[in-house]
This record gives sequence, C-alpha cells and structure tokens, in this order.
Amino acid sequence: MKLNVPMAMKIALDGLLEYNYKTRDTSISDVGKYEKVEISVLLCNDNFIQNLNKEWRGEDCATDMLSVSQFIPDLDVPTLMLGDIVISVETAARQAEAKGHTLLDELRTLVVRGLLRLLGFDRQISDEAAMEMEKEELLILKSLRWKWKGLAKNAPDLSKPHTETLGGQVTNSLKRAGSLRFYRPKFKYIFCDMDGTLLNSKSQVTARNAEALKEARSRGVNIVIATGKTRPAAIDALNMVDLSGRNGIVSESSPGIFLQVGGKC
Repeated sequence: MKLNVPMAMKIALDGLLEYNYKTRDTSISDVGKYEKVEISVLLCNDNFIQNLNKEWRGEDCATDMLSVSQFIPDLDVPTLMLGDIVISVETAARQAEAKGHTLLDELRTLVVRGLLRLLGFDRQISDEAAMEMEKEELLILKSLRWKWKGLAKNAPDLSKPHTETLGGQVTNSLKRAGSLRFYRPKFKYIFCDMDGTLLNSKSQVTARNAEALKEARSRGVNIVIATGKTRPAAIDALNMVDLSGRNGIVSESSPGIFLQVGGKC
C-alpha cells in the first residue's frame, strides 16, 4: 500500500487538469502551486471505524471507509494537506469475498474512492455526480492496471452491523475483531520540550525517547516540538534517529516552536 497510494494520488491529481467534471467541488484546483501533497491512510478494524463513524457522522455502525478533509482554502502553505482515509480491513475483506476478488483489490478501490472524496467528488449529491465519480475511479484503476468490479450485486449492506449464522448460532460480525488491535489515542497532540526532555547531555535523542515518539506517531498522535534551537538544527538532531522529514515529527513545513533569544535588553 505504501507504493499504491502515491501512484493513485498522482494519477488523480493529473486527472484534475485533464478532465472537467461538472459536479466536483473545485476548491482544490491549482495543485501545481504546492511543493508537495500529503495524505494519510489508516488501516483499522470494524470496532475502530465504528467509533469514528459514530463520532464524526453520528452513525453507530461500522463502514468500509471514511475520509476526512484537512484542506483549508486560501491558506498559503507549501504543502497541500488533503486529509485522512480510514479503512476497515475487516469490512474490506468481506466485500472482497462478496465481489470475488482479493483483499488487496478491495483496499486499492477504497483508497481511490477515499482519495476522490478528498478531491471534491461526492456520488451522493446526484446521479450525475455518481457517474462522474465512478468514471474517474475507473480511469485511475485502469491506468494502474488494478482490478475493479464496483458493487457486488448480492453483497449485503456492509455499512451496517450484520449477523451471520454459524452452526445454528447467530454471531455479530463486529465481535469477531479479535485478530486486529487498534487503539484510539487519548491525546491528539503532544507538545514536546526538545531541549529538556528529548536530548541527552550530548544533544542527541536517546534510543528510548526515539522509540517512544515512533510509538506515539503510530497511534495517531501529532507531536509538536518546542525548542530553543533553529528549525534546521532540530531537523538535524531528529534525523539521527529517523524522525525528520515527511514521515517524522519535524520538517521544513511541520508545526513547531523554534524560539531563539539573542542580545541584551
């Protein structure tokens, strides 16, 4: 999936320039002005996505995919932050079985669908909008030579909890999520004092601290650095433990507090 997402994103962004869709929200248009584009994809289980669905949409049921935009119009920044795509692997697996293709095929389809939503497509507003989104979805999947089968004719409504009968007993599919464990972080942001907490006497990030930061990042926590160092110096220090750049906690465009006081009053 690490390679699949960037490939799909490039073709989708190129499509914004090549095709004129009547129903797409054109808030995101001039993508060429950005130095880079970022999107996050989280694979989870039914229980995790059900909690998000209840919190974000007020619907207390599992679904296959949720997309949340982080795009802010008219914000002059070098990075286009598209947003987040959350996919339930369990629901995707059931849908893949119903459609007769692999789990990877289904995950790819859901990634493309979530990406298109973040780019302003919405199949729910009209029949024409649904046709335009499906057309773009098919173009992307065919360009990448990925399989596409659309919705299975006899597939159950997997956006809602459903029950299955096994040996005469009815079991709720949402309770069979023991094989996957995902945790909702208690905090969305952690402001970290780099000078007093992360660095040792040699101005280096210890292996233990680096491991803790990576664990927090893996659980969806956003880490904001506060330091008396310059941004380049902070990047250099965190680069030693592979925590700088796009997938780290500090980069040229990441939020942070870099405060230097010089001279005398």
